[in-house]
Amino acid sequence: MHEFHLLTQVVKTVEDRLQGEPKAKPVLVRLKIQASSHLLAQDLSTLHAAFVLASQGTKAEGAKLEIIPVSGEAWCPHCTTGVTATDSDSLCAMCGGPVLAGQSESEVMVHELVVEE
Repeated sequence: MHEFHLLTQVVKTVEDRLQGEPKAKPVLVRLKIQASSHLLAQDLSTLHAAFVLASQGTKAEGAKLEIIPVSGEAWCPHCTTGVTATDSDSLCAMCGGPVLAGQSESEVMVHELVVEE
């Protein structure tokens, strides 16, 4: 359910960006997702299915979703060390504990829209 809510927000962002361009039709939506995000720890087909459902009846309906994992800020709650997370299983270099995504960056960001007119 959380995934569906996030992808609904992505669709809203797509529609907001295309506001004022009535003939523009997105064919590709590229998302950047923080590598430490729990979203990347699951089968990506879940995110694709949530996008299909969330985009029904919108300008984004029929667009392809591309997911780009990106490294991002994270921190270790055990030793409070800041680290760079490169995947959802990143560990703290200092103590070996699991890290959490940093709060200063968005977990999911619309990186690029490819449209046809």
